[in-house]
Amino acid sequence: MGLTIGVDIGGTKIAAGVVDEEGRILSTFKVATPPTAEGIVDAICAAVSGASEGHDVEAVGIGAAGYVDDKRATV
Repeated sequence: MGLTIGVDIGGTKIAAGVVDEEGRILSTFKVATPPTAEGIVDAICAAVSGASEGHDVEAVGIGAAGYVDDKRATV
């Protein structure tokens, strides 16, 4: 596998970083966490786009802390 992006969705910021197969961080990008679900989706896209600029990324992983409500499909 080649380059991977990791995304961390936090309460105050959404951070994305590109790493290589050895775990070296090649680039990062951060944006403020918006108050709405729609805004969060846009912010994730912006962070991934910003971090991946100039890199050929093969995979993306996303992490978010919080209670998972499987009946409502929300975190």
